[in-house]
Amino acid sequence: MNRFFRVMKLGRVVAASALALALTALLSSPAHAWRHYTQLSDLLEANGFGTLKFALDTTNLTPVLDQNRVTLFAPTDDVFDATAEALGCSDALDLATRLINLPVGDTDALTAILTYHATLFTVRSDSRLLRYRSLHTVNGAEIQTGVNSGGLFVKGDANATPSQISSDAIAGFRWVVYPIDQILLPIAPPADLCN
Repeated sequence: MNRFFRVMKLGRVVAASALALALTALLSSPAHAWRHYTQLSDLLEANGFGTLKFALDTTNLTPVLDQNRVTLFAPTDDVFDATAEALGCSDALDLATRLINLPVGDTDALTAILTYHATLFTVRSDSRLLRYRSLHTVNGAEIQTGVNSGGLFVKGDANATPSQISSDAIAGFRWVVYPIDQILLPIAPPADLCN
């Protein structure tokens, strides 16, 4: 009888170890990486979206996005730098400063552009994203979605070309972030913005 209990105890230890290994593998896989981020700002900072995080913080949009279910189309730091250079600004910070000082309707251009990158619902897969031809953004306008030779894309009204979704979505607690290769524009910036 004593041997029976030792075998049962050993079986429970082996089962518990196997379960722990399976959970560790599951939680460390990319599909479940979101469990490590409970704040959108943490995810942005850790994944090459520092300029976007700075812009969202500057316009007080971070708390709004953190508290809602959101899909965010996120330009990387390199995209902000390339856009600033193309417009003749000294850097991304200079671009953000000029946009925040540019009035657009009842807000500023930076807020109008940033809210154009977010929807107030989560689209957690590429196939679901493809079901929509357009998405209603926080800014009130629509962005177009689709597929072209470069893959899945989103396009702003004032963008000459679509913005490619450059990698898999990064899912978080209440939000999904899709990295994109250009800033989505609801309106064209003035030609002399950085002059």
